Amino acid sequence: MSSHSSHRPGAHPTGGGQQQPQPPTLRPSQQIPPLTNVAPSIFVPLRKDDVEPPPEDDEPSQRIARLKRIIETIDYHTAAVKENYVWMFEREVRRFSLDASEREEEFKLRDLHPPGPAEAEIDAVFASMERPAPEGIDYNDPNNPFNVKHLPELNPQEYMPRDVSLREKAMMDILTVVEAGKNEVDGYQNHMKGLRSTYVELMGKEQEMLQQAALRPEERIRVQDAPTGR
Repeated sequence: MSSHSSHRPGAHPTGGGQQQPQPPTLRPSQQIPPLTNVAPSIFVPLRKDDVEPPPEDDEPSQRIARLKRIIETIDYHTAAVKENYVWMFEREVRRFSLDASEREEEFKLRDLHPPGPAEAEIDAVFASMERPAPEGIDYNDPNNPFNVKHLPELNPQEYMPRDVSLREKAMMDILTVVEAGKNEVDGYQNHMKGLRSTYVELMGKEQEMLQQAALRPEERIRVQDAPTGR
């Protein structure tokens, strides 16, 4: 009895001739990873000056130069991290916008979203914004009860109507992302501002010591006895 193989040319020897399943095609919004962690924003490329060792001598002029370089590095790092923050949150906004647009197209909802405000309503809003503030009220004063700092923090998801349209939900999600991005940027910049102030104060003291060292003894006494103007 003769035997022969049933293997066909070009067929997978162990797959029974079945093709491997293809991965699903991702929509444009699915190709953007959701923003879950902003920690990578603080990592920025190092420059040559950032890794060069400081001079070994500890002369006042060298200390001042070193402090100036530290302050310049802080400025560079602050600007670069802000740029990273903005890029990451803009990408998240784009993901929400693309997802809403794709779902509207998929479910044929593009023409079913509620109409925008009437032109008269838009004019009334701009007229209210252009109206001068009441006299004697400073909305930038932190002690003013109308200052935004005194407003309660609300979670838009908790107050979202059940019958909200897809486009309105996307808008609320985007506003939430924008607010979170602003809080992250403000918090980091305030932190770096305090750090920068510390080194600026140290540099001022070093410059004052250097100026004192350049004076003759009698001149130092006159400077020390001079009124401070406080």
